[in-house]
Amino acid sequence: MLKKEHRLQKTKEVQTTFAKGRSFFSPYFLGKFQKVTEGKQRFTVVVSTKVSKKAVVRNRIKRLVREYVRLHIDGFLPGNYIFTAKPKIMEIFDARISDEFGKFVKSSKLLK
Repeated sequence: MLKKEHRLQKTKEVQTTFAKGRSFFSPYFLGKFQKVTEGKQRFTVVVSTKVSKKAVVRNRIKRLVREYVRLHIDGFLPGNYIFTAKPKIMEIFDARISDEFGKFVKSSKLLK
């Protein structure tokens, strides 16, 4: 679980990041990044019911993405991040979700 200081929680901040953030795409993920001056990395992960109607599946995807972020948090650039899973993610298995997310983040150059 991410520490509270690394979570993007307020609806207003999420909306601002989504509206003004820079977009990154992959077949499985959509990322939004907004640079901030305070120097902390804050994240939120969105998995809609379009991906899966089952909450268990959606929560599993969120946990896998958050765990990757937690392990590599020092490598991310300071700013606000929104990661959204696309419905195509259901084509891959749990073990590959973390790998695909890692490829997405590295190809987007969001890591230092």
